[in-house]
Amino acid sequence: MRDMELNVIYNKDCLEGIKELPDNSVDAVITDPPFFLGVTHNGQKGEYSDLIIMKPFFSGLFFEINRVLKNTGKAYICTDWRTYPFLYPVLSEYLPIKNLLVWYKGDSGGNQYMNSHEFVIFCSKGGEINIGDENTIKIPGFAAGAKRTNGQKLHPTQKPVELFEKFILDSTNKDDTVLDCFMGSGTLAIAAIKTKRNYIGFEIQEKYCKIAQCRINKFTGDFHSKIENFNNEINLFT
Repeated sequence: MRDMELNVIYNKDCLEGIKELPDNSVDAVITDPPFFLGVTHNGQKGEYSDLIIMKPFFSGLFFEINRVLKNTGKAYICTDWRTYPFLYPVLSEYLPIKNLLVWYKGDSGGNQYMNSHEFVIFCSKGGEINIGDENTIKIPGFAAGAKRTNGQKLHPTQKPVELFEKFILDSTNKDDTVLDCFMGSGTLAIAAIKTKRNYIGFEIQEKYCKIAQCRINKFTGDFHSKIENFNNEINLFT
């Protein structure tokens, strides 16, 4: 086990990568795992059986998240109404679940009722912070105007920076470290940079590592790659 470099996106399986982090080294985990039902991270439709197959993976991941979180650590696990019943009992074995946050993202369309909400499971190991806010959060998603502040959507399940920025400000302090096990297009990294926190990210798909780093480079003006374990000869801007 080693101290990983901060402010880096690691191009590797998060379950492998997180095992390299020391105990009690992370102040908050903010992450958006694949839902598997509806549209998954690879843009394909999932089935409920996918969740059953993935139970050992999530058990291992939540065990590791509990291990790396500090005793005052917080965790925000994004989900939806279809996957929440599966994730809750698995997550509750490893972390104290304190609340279910409702993210009202605005008009998302739909042929029955509009899919205007998603869920975020909030966990806290201790050291309560007086957040003093409602558990319903109104921040526009990409179908309701997030492009105005986030630019073009680059990932099938991309969250607005403002959502992760709120979670960071609610639960951490300046120079704390936040972890995202499914970094995707780099939203958590941008939110961490904006709020002057450190980040560690894992993303198994190389193309999204490159997309995320491009976003970070554009935001910071730093054009030096900070991604490990992928072919650096590939031009990040192609």
